[in-house]
This record gives sequence, C-alpha cells and structure tokens, in this order.
Amino acid sequence: MNSEQVDRVTIRPLRNRETAVVQAVFDHLGARSRHLRFGDAKNVLTASELEQLARVDGDHHMLVAVFDGGPIGIACLVRDGVSAEVAVEVADEWQGRRVGTILMERLAADARAAGIEYLHAHVAAHNAASRALMRRSAVRISLA
Repeated sequence: MNSEQVDRVTIRPLRNRETAVVQAVFDHLGARSRHLRFGDAKNVLTASELEQLARVDGDHHMLVAVFDGGPIGIACLVRDGVSAEVAVEVADEWQGRRVGTILMERLAADARAAGIEYLHAHVAAHNAASRALMRRSAVRISLA
C-alpha cells in the first residue's frame, strides 16, 4: 500500500524497524491507554519490545497514521496462515476522532488483498471503544 490521505491524516506503511515512530505513538498514550493496549501499566518500552513492535516482514504488517508530520496512531497485523491478529493504538489526544477506524479500514483492505480470510483481536473486556471498533471492522474478538 502507498500513502493515502483521509481527513488530513496520512496513512502509510510502517517501514521495518522504524522504532522512532512506535516510540512516538507510545509516548502519547496515557496510563489508561497503555494498560488497555498492553495489559499493564507499562511506562517504557524496552529496546527489545520496540524492535518487536516495529517488525515488518511477510507476516507482520503495520500502518501508521501521521498528522502534520508526526505519528498519531499505529495498526498492526500478524499473519497466521489465512487469519491474522490485529491491534490498534491511537495517541490519547486523537482518540474518538476516527483515526482508529481509518487505520482498521486500511489494514482490513490490505489483509484482504494479501488473501487473509479473517481477523481477530484480543481486547480487554472493559475496553468498550476498542471492542466497538473491532466489531465495526468485522474482527473476531476474544476478551482478555
């Protein structure tokens, strides 16, 4: 996928090992958002975690949402045969402004183009916004 602009937000593929982008989005997540995304109150990402989260290859596909030159959200897909697990994180100040929806729409389109038949996600039971996003995107949800 090439870059695409929607509502002044540019969606583009994350380049392999583009750790600065992953770190920038993480830095704009509050404690609650970090807890909902990572399952604990994570304050920092280790170098190893950053490398893993910024991995792009045949089975790992990531998109980044950029506004005014800065990353504001990330969507990732990890392929497992004809299915893939997906996750989304959006900077706190951009939540509720369709960034997650735009990322998931593009990620789902990329998945279909790659022959992936269904998407699934692990979502915290109390994360109503993420559950709603995944349902709208036809993603199978397992509650964490």
